[in-house]
Amino acid sequence: MENIKTIIKNTIKSLTRQEIIATPSNYAKEFYKEAKELNFNVEELNKFHKLLKNLSDEEKLYIRENDVTTYYELTFLLLKRINDKDLKKFIDNLDFLLTPSIDYNIEKKISELKLELEDNPERLVKNSTINRLRKFTNERITRDKVVVQEKAKDVKKVIGLMGKYFDKCLLQSDDTSQEVSMIKTELEKLELSKHSARDLAMLQSKLVNTIHKLENTIDESQAELFKGQKDCVYLQKQINKLEQDLNEVSREKDIDFLTGIANRRSFVAEVDKIENEYEIFKSKYAIVFYDIDHFKSINDNYGHECGDTILTTFATILKKLTREEDVICRYGGEEFVALIHYTEDDEVISYLKRVRNIVSTNKFVHKDIKLKIKFCAGVVYRNKYNSYKEAINQADLLLNKAKHEGRNKIIIDTGIYV
Repeated sequence: MENIKTIIKNTIKSLTRQEIIATPSNYAKEFYKEAKELNFNVEELNKFHKLLKNLSDEEKLYIRENDVTTYYELTFLLLKRINDKDLKKFIDNLDFLLTPSIDYNIEKKISELKLELEDNPERLVKNSTINRLRKFTNERITRDKVVVQEKAKDVKKVIGLMGKYFDKCLLQSDDTSQEVSMIKTELEKLELSKHSARDLAMLQSKLVNTIHKLENTIDESQAELFKGQKDCVYLQKQINKLEQDLNEVSREKDIDFLTGIANRRSFVAEVDKIENEYEIFKSKYAIVFYDIDHFKSINDNYGHECGDTILTTFATILKKLTREEDVICRYGGEEFVALIHYTEDDEVISYLKRVRNIVSTNKFVHKDIKLKIKFCAGVVYRNKYNSYKEAINQADLLLNKAKHEGRNKIIIDTGIYV
């Protein structure tokens, strides 16, 4: 009973000191905090933490980022959940959303997934289903990209051949008839990819027929040849621009727009590559889970623009310290993840010390604001775990431990504090 009185007293004092109104929500949040500091066992708090274990990874991330500690706050999160009726509406349109625009070879996979989800709509938000949707999307993008590239190459073949002989026809008028016959022969033998066979077959046939007519009327077609040459040059430029735009879009979708490093989507693909290397060659790599200390306070006190500068600067530091064979990404909010290859364990410790030294000895600058930044990190060696998922979860647990022990800490799964 005395403990309860002490907690209530401390709660009221803390709210008063912070000038926070003692609403039921504010009171409960501060009460749990004071109870935790006195190691007092509160049944409601125990039930709250048990409930958290049943939430999805995205919901757990939301709770960490927004410091949710009471049932009242948790209610707003649970109200955002989608019901089965809404899920079924989405599932009804799943094949329309996923069906590729060009290459249709994954339609069967999409239909199979849709049938599974129609029987169990709640599986739509499961990580396994999300991962399958990601794979379908990546496969669709990859297949469409290949088709576009193949078609562009085929058009280049036709235009390149035509352009070459247009030049010869214009420069060597005395042998034009023979040159035109050669064009017809080469067009007939031109090998096109399976992606363009349907689209360009008609064009190829028309070109052959047109050239056949040119054999008999070449002198009257000089003006058309000049025009064709200009069109070929124009088309060549358009195709080159299309290829550049396609490559640029492919690069942009893998980059975090704010920090300029890999985003979580491309990080998943990199993990697959590194895991394959790990399984085949037994390569060694460590997983480092970073989190900037008190980032929410930076946004609240100095504005989100300042917060963006802090994130960008922190990402730049990590990028400069990351080798070509390593991977660094923005995992979400102020969290970053690095995959660091090593031969000896000490190499990972040296890397972590370099990061700590640069961050701790420099100020982060935004306009006229100069701030000292600290961070926490959880570090694991991949070869100590049965799977990547188990390893990244342990890194996350160590990161949370570092936060709860006062922040500004790096904890390695060997028990070492850096």
